[in-house]
Amino acid sequence: MPRISATPRLGRFGPVAVVPLLFVLAVLNGCAAPAPRPDGPSEFDDPQTLFEAGRFAEAAEAWLAGPEPGIDARLRAAEAWLAAGRSERAVALLDALEPAGLTRDQRFRYDLVQAELALVRGDFSAAERVVALAPDRVPAELVPRLERLRERLEAVDPESPEARVEALRGALAERDFDPTLALALLIDVPLGGLEDMRDRFADDAELAPWMDLAVAVRGSLLDPPALRSAVGAWARAYPAAGLDAGNVIDWVDAWRTQQPMPARVAVLLPGEGPLETAGEVLRDGIVAAWLALPEARRPVLDFIAVGRGPDAAVGAWFEARERGADFVLGPLDRAQIPALLALPDSSVTTLLLNRPPDGLDLPTPARPLAILALPPEEEAELAAVRGLVEGGRRALVIAQDTDFGARLAGRFVETFELGGGRVVERVDFPPSESDVTDRLEQALLLDASAARIDRVSALLGEPVDGEPQRRTDIDLVFLAARDEASQVQPQLRFLDLSPLPTLATSHVLTPERDRDLDGLALPLSPWLLATGELAEQRAAAAQAFPRVGRSITLSQLHALGRDAVALLPWLDAMKRDPRLGLSARVGRLRLADGVTLERDLPWAVIRDGLPVRP
Repeated sequence: MPRISATPRLGRFGPVAVVPLLFVLAVLNGCAAPAPRPDGPSEFDDPQTLFEAGRFAEAAEAWLAGPEPGIDARLRAAEAWLAAGRSERAVALLDALEPAGLTRDQRFRYDLVQAELALVRGDFSAAERVVALAPDRVPAELVPRLERLRERLEAVDPESPEARVEALRGALAERDFDPTLALALLIDVPLGGLEDMRDRFADDAELAPWMDLAVAVRGSLLDPPALRSAVGAWARAYPAAGLDAGNVIDWVDAWRTQQPMPARVAVLLPGEGPLETAGEVLRDGIVAAWLALPEARRPVLDFIAVGRGPDAAVGAWFEARERGADFVLGPLDRAQIPALLALPDSSVTTLLLNRPPDGLDLPTPARPLAILALPPEEEAELAAVRGLVEGGRRALVIAQDTDFGARLAGRFVETFELGGGRVVERVDFPPSESDVTDRLEQALLLDASAARIDRVSALLGEPVDGEPQRRTDIDLVFLAARDEASQVQPQLRFLDLSPLPTLATSHVLTPERDRDLDGLALPLSPWLLATGELAEQRAAAAQAFPRVGRSITLSQLHALGRDAVALLPWLDAMKRDPRLGLSARVGRLRLADGVTLERDLPWAVIRDGLPVRP
C-alpha cells in the first residue's frame, strides 16, 4: 500500500496563532464591546432593542420575563446569553427544550445556537455541519447569521480552507516538497469551498495546479471510475507537476481505507411479522459487506430484534445505546420511524432504512441522522423528468389499479405537469385483468375511429376499406405497474404505440429474462443491470443467498444492506459536503438536504429481455 501522508497540523508550515477562548468569545460577539449601561431605570423595555444595543444579558432576562415564556422567547434568550458570554446559561435553556416539538424554523435556530456553542468549545466539526447548509435551505431571516457563523469559523479554525491554502503555499516553497501533501491538505475541504478557492487562485501559477487537482479528486472521491477519468485529465493538463495519475489513485485509495469506521454498529431488524423476510435479506447484505471489509476495519455488529409496535424501535434504539453502539442502522418498518424521530436524544449517529410517513417533518441536517430508502415514487419522478428532458409534453399514463399503481402514477403526473407536460389520458386496469386492449382502444380513440368508418360505410351502402387510426396527441407513455407490465407491453406494440418512448420503473422486472418487456426504458439501480461488475456480484449473492435471486425487491434490499455498510465512514463527511456522492449499488448517493440520501440512477432499456445501458 502506498505511503499516505497524514494531514499535518498547519503549524509545521508557518506560524498559526493559538486562539484563546476570550478571543473566540469576542469574535462571537462581533468584536464589539457592549454599549455602556445608562444610570437609573432602563429606557428600553423591548428585548430586541436591548439586544441590538449590545445589552445582551438584559435582553435575555427580558425575553424570559413572565411566568411561561414561549419557545421562540427561550431560543432568543439562549442566543442573548451566548452573546453575553454566558454560554452555561444558553446551554441550560437549550437542554430544557424538546427538539422534536420545534417547528422547522425553530429547530434551525436551535441548531444554529448549538453550532455557535460548538465553535466556543472548539468543536469545529459540529459547527461545520450547520455551515455546510445551502442558504436556500435556511430560513431567510437567519441567512445573514449563518454567513457570519461561516466567517467566524474560518477565522478561528486552524484547519480552515484558508489556513490550508497558506500551509500549502509554505510547503511549495520547501525544496523537498511532496506533491501528495497538496492532497493531504485539501482533500477534506467540501467541493464548493474548493471550487471557490480554485476560482480565486486561477491566476496563481504556483497554486492553480493543486487547486485543480483537489477539485478533480473531491468531485469524484467515492466513485473510482470517475476518479480515474478526472485524475487522468488533470495529469495530461499539468505534465510538469511531477505527479503521475496512478500515484494519485493509489494515494486516494489508501486515504479512503484509513477513514475511521464506527467501533460498534447496532442493526435494528424486524422480529416476527410481515417484514421478517425483508429483515433477513437486509441482514444478509450487511453481513456480506462486512465480510468484504479488511478485518481491521470491521466494526462489531450487534443485531437487535424489533417488535411490531409503533414504539418498539425506540426501545431497541436505547438498548443499542446502552450496549455501546456508536452507529445505528434501522429500523426498516416505516411506521416505527416517527417515534424515533421524536427522540430528543441525538447522541448516536443513526441511518434509517426507510422513509417516515408522508407529512412528517424531517429533522434538521445538524442532527446526526440520515435516511436511506428505495421509495417507488422516486423512480416515477425520474421517469417524468426523463420524459420532459427528451421533449415529451403529452403523456398517456397506464396504471395498475392498486395503491402501488396509484402512487407511481400520482408522482409521475405531479412531476410531469409541474415541468410543463400534460397527461392527455389515463388508463387504470385491475391487476387480475390480462387483456387491457379494450381499455387502451378507448383511450387511444380507436373505437371512435372505427365507428366513423362504420358510419361512412352505412352512408355509402357498401364496405369502406379503412383502418382505424389512433389519436396523434400522445408523444410518450408511462407504465405504472409491477410485473403485469409483461402483459401490457405487447398490447402497446399491437396498437402501434411502440414507436413512442415507453417509460416504466424497476418494479416491472422479474428475476427471469422477459422479452415481452423489450423496448421499455426505466431508471435502474446499478445493482440490477444485466452486465458489469455489479451484475457479477449480484449473481454471486444469488448463489450464496438464494432469496436474492428469486425477487427483484429482495435483491434490492440485499444491495441496500451492502450500501448501508459502505456509508458508515462517510455519513458525517456527506453531512458537511452536500455534493459528496458515493457510487453505490442502489445508485449514486448524496445528502443534498443533509437528511435524505438522494439516488441518482442510470437509465436502462430492456433488450432481449434484459436491462442494459442504452
